[in-house]
This record gives sequence, C-alpha cells and structure tokens, in this order.
Amino acid sequence: MAGTPPQPRHMTRSAPTFLDALTAVERDALIASGHLRHWSAGEVLFREGEVAESALVIVSGLVKIHKHGAAGEELILSLCGPGDLLGEVVVVREARRTAHVVALQDVEAVAVTVADLRGLLTRHARIALVLLELSLGRLRLADERRLEFATAESLPRVTSRLLELAERFGTEHADGTIDVEMPINQEELASWAAASRESTARALRTLRELGLIETRRRRLVVLDADRLRRHASQL
Repeated sequence: MAGTPPQPRHMTRSAPTFLDALTAVERDALIASGHLRHWSAGEVLFREGEVAESALVIVSGLVKIHKHGAAGEELILSLCGPGDLLGEVVVVREARRTAHVVALQDVEAVAVTVADLRGLLTRHARIALVLLELSLGRLRLADERRLEFATAESLPRVTSRLLELAERFGTEHADGTIDVEMPINQEELASWAAASRESTARALRTLRELGLIETRRRRLVVLDADRLRRHASQL
C-alpha cells in the first residue's frame, strides 16, 4: 500500500509577524479589544492624508501599501499579509495616514481604535516592546531598501522582491520548489522593485533562463531558492 504523499507546507517567514511575536494571552487581548472588518479585493483600507483613528491587524488576505509619484504613477512600498500590523504610529501620537493601503485579495482585519490600543498597552506592557521591535525592524528595512535602490541593478532588485514573495507568502513542496499565487502583476512588481517594466521583464526572462523560476499567469514557482538568494544579494 502506497504511503501518504508529503504535504506542501507554508514557508516560515524570515521574521515573525506582529501577531507571531505576541503570547497567546496577548493575542486574545488584542483581538478582544477590536472588531473584525472585511474588505473586498480592490477596496481601500486607508487613504493617504486621512486622520488615523485606528490600527489594523490583518487576519487573512494581502494588501499593498503605496503612494503616488509627482506624475501620478503608483509607487509600491510594501506588501502585508496575515499577522501584520498597520497604522501602529497611532499608539504614540495623533497622525494622518502616510500612504494608501489597498486590498489585493479579500481581506479580514481586526480594527483597534487609538483609545483601545493605548488601553491595551497599559494592561499588557510587553506589547509595547513588540511594537518597538517592529518599528526598529521597519527602519532597518527602509535603510536596506535605500542602499539597494542606490547600488543594485534591476536584476537583484527584482530577485529580492520575488524572494520576499516566496518566503512570506509561498508554499514549499517536498521537492524544495516554492509555489506562490502572485498577488501583483508585472507592472506592480516593477513598481515595488523601483525598476522599469522593460528591465523587470528582462530580469524575469534571465531568471527563467537560469532555471531559477517559472512564471505562469498569476503564479510564480521558485525552482532553486538558494541560488535565487545569491542573486538577490548581488548589491
């Protein structure tokens, strides 16, 4: 009798999400402090410039964080998914949203008002340390991205974004390949990588020719993650 075939597994993220870093008690307290909201794909969660009245913890689905350039072009800053926290700056000061947040898929998130979030921190002080680590991690990432954009060619930048998609949102199979249902199109990938559409297309073609990835309609397959990481590190 044939054995049960190995099941695919979700990748372990290189860094824990906000929810991952909380204890079970802290997670339960956070969820109880807010209320569950739903957005359909394409709907706007936050608009740049609006008053920030709450933070969101994503439960399911993916969002893109973006701004508009001087000519109106879309500039993608980040993708966020389950466990990620958005709008945490409301903990320390009154603020306005600094970017647009749009649902790439149907999204569920827990919305916690400013007052409720601050009250939560008085009862569970360790969450404040998690927030601090989250903020410092985002500052480090921003510094790394500035260095990357200043010194790297298009190929390693595009490769880095593909690797992030695979590590954060992909499913790893027994043969080591990683399958990703692509939440963004090629134009959005180019924006996220700060590359032109033409150079992004060339980078994807190069990676396919090297046998590192396969691309299909709205799907990415990483064939050799270790070699892909080496290409991403070529700053």
